[in-house]
Amino acid sequence: MNSPTSIPAAKLKLSFRLSKPLLIEGRKEWIFLIFSALVILIFSISYRYYEYTKFTSQKKIYLNADVLLHYSKHKGSKHYDVLKLQTQDGMVFYTTAKNRDDNLRGKMVRLVLFPSRLKFKDFLTIPYIPSYILRVLESKTARMKLFEEIKKQHTDPWINEFYGALFLALPISKSLRKAVTRLGINHLLALSGFHMGFLWLIVYFSLSVIYKPLQQRFFPYRHRLLDLGLVTILLLGAYLLFVGTPPSLLRAYVMVVVGWLALLAGIELLSFTFLAVCVIWLIALFPGLFFSIGFWLSVSGVFYIYLFLHYTKSWSKWAIFIVLNFWTYLMMLPIVHTFFGLFSLYQLSSIALTLAFSIFYPLTIIMHILGIGGWFEGLILNLFSLPKPKSEVYVLTPLWFLSGFIILSLFAVRWRKVLYIQIIVAFVWFIFLIQKVT
Repeated sequence: MNSPTSIPAAKLKLSFRLSKPLLIEGRKEWIFLIFSALVILIFSISYRYYEYTKFTSQKKIYLNADVLLHYSKHKGSKHYDVLKLQTQDGMVFYTTAKNRDDNLRGKMVRLVLFPSRLKFKDFLTIPYIPSYILRVLESKTARMKLFEEIKKQHTDPWINEFYGALFLALPISKSLRKAVTRLGINHLLALSGFHMGFLWLIVYFSLSVIYKPLQQRFFPYRHRLLDLGLVTILLLGAYLLFVGTPPSLLRAYVMVVVGWLALLAGIELLSFTFLAVCVIWLIALFPGLFFSIGFWLSVSGVFYIYLFLHYTKSWSKWAIFIVLNFWTYLMMLPIVHTFFGLFSLYQLSSIALTLAFSIFYPLTIIMHILGIGGWFEGLILNLFSLPKPKSEVYVLTPLWFLSGFIILSLFAVRWRKVLYIQIIVAFVWFIFLIQKVT
């Protein structure tokens, strides 16, 4: 017989939800993180300054470098060539040369640099350094040799550039960049977290096909995520170094590494804390990233993805997958137009193209491995060769508008009502751009 104060078992309902711990929790942990990051930042800047003084103390520096980009430029009555180069130790810089009949892109050159007037801030980014080309070398780096193999599967220069950017993070020409910007798909060619995520899936699941039966038979006690994750991390790290460590891909790689460790430790991944920790440590370790447009565009894209997922936890996966692309496009418009002002109605197709790219990217990797990478060449050329729209405009986001939009974004993390205001503001900017071209 139950006592008067007892609760019937049928009526007793316990409801609780275990949440994963955050990467950083509490004020003391944040203070320690920021303090340690500042210490690392000071050491990083000091070391980079030491390298800078050592570099600029030499009147002449002889070295070999890959030519990543080569194009002609006109300034008044002057005509000269601009070259984007990368040395064997990873330094990327611009230089100029007298008009040449041959295009040096993809080749290795021997040159002498004159770095005495180089400023420290420029040294941290991609500087201009005066030079003189001594000769063109016959040898090529592994990266450029692979680029030559990719080019053998194609006949059009734009397609060569497209796949060079997509697979090897090689810069594209001004003419192709204009065509890509007109379509609004710059983010698809700039290697970032989008590509790193696909590469993780391809490598990890390919290894799983071999590992799983061996694990079941010989070592069932092993942790698959630990073993295969480590191998995948190492392979992706090698790829990052191979393609020259572009800032957006570096950010993505660090987040993959930290994310893998967080999964092993049972820590929450989809959090703004996770993103903030990665950004803080990246800037502390690589101060030059602070001046990288590609890095901040990449961070912004991840932030708005997290913001969307923060408020759509109850949505179905298919709804999230479809709406996320519309959301990211709308939220990134004011950010992107801070640096790239070109806008046309063609850019509305970028949402559909981004969805299609989810299938295209892994498929085209496999096709190039099989030697049949030219299958989509005609389709891609048709997209790039679309006639110039009757109306396209060049509009840069005003600083006051950008500042307000960023403030709204930060407050939207905490308050849903602010999120609604931000959506309205982003939509107003979108309508403003549409009105400009119609």
